[in-house]
Amino acid sequence: MAKPNNKTNFFSHINSFFKQKYNQLMTMKRSREALSGLLLVSIAVAFNMFFGYFAALFAVYLSFFKWDYLGPMQFAGLYNYQVLFNDLVRGFNGAPYFLAPFFTGLRNILLYTAIVVPTQTILAMILAAFANQKIKGVQFYKVSYFLPAVTCPVIVSLIFIWLFMKYGFINYIFQFIAPGFAPDWINDKNYLLYAIAIVAIWGTSGHFMVSFLAAMQSIPRDIYEAAMLDGAGSIRRFIYITVPMLKPMIIYVVVMGLIGTLQMFDLAWVMAGPSGGPGGSGYTMALDIYREAFINLRPGVAAAKSMFLFSLIFISTYIFQRKFKVMPR
Repeated sequence: MAKPNNKTNFFSHINSFFKQKYNQLMTMKRSREALSGLLLVSIAVAFNMFFGYFAALFAVYLSFFKWDYLGPMQFAGLYNYQVLFNDLVRGFNGAPYFLAPFFTGLRNILLYTAIVVPTQTILAMILAAFANQKIKGVQFYKVSYFLPAVTCPVIVSLIFIWLFMKYGFINYIFQFIAPGFAPDWINDKNYLLYAIAIVAIWGTSGHFMVSFLAAMQSIPRDIYEAAMLDGAGSIRRFIYITVPMLKPMIIYVVVMGLIGTLQMFDLAWVMAGPSGGPGGSGYTMALDIYREAFINLRPGVAAAKSMFLFSLIFISTYIFQRKFKVMPR
């Protein structure tokens, strides 16, 4: 009977020992990496849970209570929603804006949305088409288009207030286009909302231009080459190839535009002021919610109006996506 090889057994024990230690070390390393990842993610999750989901759920809860931030909360049932409903009814019956401020904000924001969303979408698409061309200095144009998107809206609003003055630069330009047309944009109730819309279009078109540009660059070049062989010009290629291929991105841009415009606050606050400017022409639903919560000290009413605004945004975006069949059945 052969004797066991002690030397072989020794090396096999050494090998198994180091393998075991190596596996333990890798397990500990993976555990530390997982723990580090969880710690990093937990910070973002905590902020999102508190300022996102908890705040939303608390707003729903608060909409059924009367509260002044100091005293105890009193259950009010549907009283806050009744205040909202009465505001809308008075507005439909023709009451002035100070008697129906939320209705005034709703009317203004719907007009503002109807102006801004289509215009910024079309303009962003056109800018992306120019930026997608292989011409000299195209990088400079891309940066120029995108620059307003990374500029603080408050600073942009303050600059445009100066530009929209009665004797400001914009009216100076209009003297060459339409002599005699020089409205006082900020102080005239007939033009204030349009001035805010122009600023919004200027500030958001560059952001959506980048989205359209990325989508355009993903369109196969073979399609354009086949169209060129068939004699299609640049305009026909854009209308019959580029636009249909951009349908998913167009829907995304429109939905994001609806969400942003319906809850617009910053431009109206700076350019129109907390009262909404002359005749409430720059008043928005977000401004009214702010006034109810922090000036009138009625957070319950503000929460109820926030629920109305959320419902409006959710229903409008949902219907739009369903209509254009971008949501799974």
